[in-house]
Order: sequence, then C-alpha cells, then structure tokens
Amino acid sequence: MFVMCGIATMLQIFFGTRLPIIQSGSYIYFAVAAGIMSKTPCDDEYFMEVDGVNKSVNYDPNWHKRMAELQGNLMVASLTQIILGGFGFVGLLLKVIGPITITVLIALIGLCLTGVAAGSASQNWSISLGMVFLITLFSEYLKNVPVPLPVVSFKNFPRLTVKIQWLKLFSTLSIILSLVIMWSLCAILTATDSFPEGNAARVVNLTEKVAEANWFYFPYPGQFGTPIVTVGGFVGMFAGVIGGVIESIGDYYACAKLSGAPPPPKYVLNRGILLEGVGCFLTGLCGPGVGVTSYSENIGAIGLTKVGSRRVIFCSAILMFVIGCVGKLGVFFASMPEPIVGGMYLVMFGIISAVGISNLQFVDLTSSRNVFVIGISLYMGLVVPTWTAKTLADPATKDSLNTGSEELDQLVVVIMTSGMIIGGALACFLDNTIPGTDEERGMTSYKKATEDCSDIELIKKIYHVPGTEWLCGKFPFLRKLPFVQD
Repeated sequence: MFVMCGIATMLQIFFGTRLPIIQSGSYIYFAVAAGIMSKTPCDDEYFMEVDGVNKSVNYDPNWHKRMAELQGNLMVASLTQIILGGFGFVGLLLKVIGPITITVLIALIGLCLTGVAAGSASQNWSISLGMVFLITLFSEYLKNVPVPLPVVSFKNFPRLTVKIQWLKLFSTLSIILSLVIMWSLCAILTATDSFPEGNAARVVNLTEKVAEANWFYFPYPGQFGTPIVTVGGFVGMFAGVIGGVIESIGDYYACAKLSGAPPPPKYVLNRGILLEGVGCFLTGLCGPGVGVTSYSENIGAIGLTKVGSRRVIFCSAILMFVIGCVGKLGVFFASMPEPIVGGMYLVMFGIISAVGISNLQFVDLTSSRNVFVIGISLYMGLVVPTWTAKTLADPATKDSLNTGSEELDQLVVVIMTSGMIIGGALACFLDNTIPGTDEERGMTSYKKATEDCSDIELIKKIYHVPGTEWLCGKFPFLRKLPFVQD
C-alpha cells in the first residue's frame, strides 16, 4: 500500500492539483473491502502437497480470490473517477457548491473521524494527552522562539564557512519533536516495565519481527491472480469512489487555504480527481485493492507546522515508497504505539474541522435560513453514520438495512456510513433549493474573495503543470480539455 500511495502522491503533486497533499488509503473503502473479504472465510492454515509431503504453506486460495476481487472491482470503479475528472463533470459542481457546502464538507472530514481518534487515544490517555500537550507547546507557545543552529556554507568551496543562524524550529518540527519525545518515553517506560503486558503504549520488541520481514518486496500486477469483477463489488467500490471524490473536493479547498494558495480553479479540481482515479487504478492493479484519496491528516499537519511545500510532500512520497519496498524498515515504523497516533489525530482532526468552519466568514449567520441548512446538514452527517454503525453492529437490528439485493446493500452501507456524503449532499441540496439571495448564501463575497486573490502569476506558479503551455502551443485543441489550464 505504501508503494502505491507514494506513486499516487507523486502524480498528484506534479500533474494533479499540485497542492502539497498526500494520497493515502481511505476509510471509505474499508466497509466495501470488509464485505468482500467476509464472503468466504479464510483458513487459519492451508495445506498443499510439496515434494510428496502435505505441508502447511503461506497461501490460501480463498484469500487470494477475494484480494483479486477487490483489485478488479476497484480498477473498474476507478474508471468512473477518471471519467468524472477527464470530462469536466467535477468542475461543473462549482456552480452549485458555495461556502455553506464547503463548510459542511470540510468540517465533517474531521468530525466524522472522531471515532478513529477516540479509539486510538483511549488506549492510553496519558500518552495521547501528552502528545497533544507537546504539539500545542511547540506549535503555539514556542512557535516564535528562535533556536541557534550552525549553518555550513559551500559558497566559497573548498573553503567552508560556518555561521550561526536563528531558526524557528519549534513550529516547523512541532509534530516530529513531539513524536520523538513521546516515542522515546514509551520505550523507556516499556524497558522499565512501567507499562504492563498488553498495554497499547508499550513499544514492541522488533527483533523477531524484523528478522522475519523481507528485505525487499515490490508489488506487481497479478500478484493475487487475475483480477475479478462482480456486480456487488463494483457497486460498493463505485459508492466508495463517489465518497472519495466528495471528500477530496473538501480536502483541496482546505489544503489551499492552509497553505496560503488561492482556491483551486475548476480545471484543477478536474485534474486532481482525474489523477486520483489513476492512483486508484494503480492500487487496484498492483496494491491491496483499497482506493486512495486525499489524506486529511496531512492537511492538519500543514496547519500545525505551517509547512506547505511540494518538496516536502515529494520527500514524503519517496519515504513511503522506500518503506513499502524495504520490509524491515516498514516493520520499524509500524511499531509506533497507537496512543501516540491518537494524540496526533486529536489535534489534526480538530484543525481540519476548524478550517471548514472558518469558511462561514463569507456567510450571513444572522439568516435563519443559513443556520438551518448548516445545522441540519452537520447534524445529519454525524447522526446517520452513528445510527448505521450501531444498527449493523447489533445482530437483532442489522437485517433492517437489508434490501434483498447484495449489490444494493453494499451501496446503502457505504453511503449511510459516510458522513461527508450525507452532510455534503444535503447541504448542497438545501443551499440550492431553499430561497435565498447570493449575498445571504455567501456566494457574492466568496466569489469576490476568490477574484481578489486570483493573481495570474501566483495561480500559474502554483497550479500550472510545467510544459503544458508548450504542448498547447503545438496542439491548440488541448486547451479545450476540461482539465487543462485556460
């Protein structure tokens, strides 16, 4: 998965939106994957005849078949995403998406993940809250405190010049510093047996796991057999793709706002979704069959560190690629205690939600119409997934969602467990059907703010793909494509 995420991230930052945004596996696809994988139980141990002896082997045809089904359905469903971006259907949404819809979409990205954050943090609240404390300390209280560092200049090489430079490292490295401190603390408390066995904050002894892991592994097409396409699997993956598109649109706006970039034009949205479709196709072809989408946690990190550089994200993509290929290195990073991750989630998801709410500056909040649309959309985006998850978890009530069709069941489950789909669609529908002026809805002020920050040179620097102007000069018909800049 890491290898494909690294490749998808490179495609996105170079040829997609060109925003500093990471591509990673999405929770939206997990419900579909769980449904497909549960069709035929995998054997705990599978035996094959090897050299005339019946031996236990690390192979299960049922598991490989389900993985091939995941891959095939994702590859076909991702073509829908490529079509949506390639033919400009995503850009058309800008005509009906206003500040209210954007607010609900982005806010629900963070709010819908409260269960994920709580699940990780609650495994050891002391470590998680310690992580929150350190991130807050470094990113907010000490962000303007300079730190002296020796800097070596090679300007007069071979003569080297060393000088002291004062840098604001606490803000830039707030997450890394907090991570190193808390991970080291967990290691010390594990070594002294302060954490009992089974405590999630214990640092696992990696000696055996590192020894068992392969040095190198590169995913390849057909590693689980010929991809399989089924109607039920496709419908479920299609719902996941639509959910991913809606989530990514909100992520693009949030990332642009936090990184100081102008709001993405419609051709950037088309191009971003097109490249996400390509990324999903590649993860279906060579990866685990779980689609990629914009990584919301990365956007929260930009808000904390104030680092919104494509170069940094490119280095992150290289790191993901290396971690995915070098098995022993991947085992090390996988050993990070879950409460530390939970602490980061608590801060990052909160920032994402706040970024969404900040878009209300364009909206007339004295209007009862706007208050109604925002309130009902946010609340339904939280209530419906919570009720659905509770209903599916109870054996006595889970059949109430059965429609009699396995394909339709998967579609219903994916939609009803995604707060972004529920809340975003409801906000968009209500905002465009309930009577209200453009000034009241915030459309006028939002459009004016967009035009005010639409510096042609700035937009060209951020969003234009190098080389496209030359290609469009050679082949003018390319300018008619909806994902090519004007």
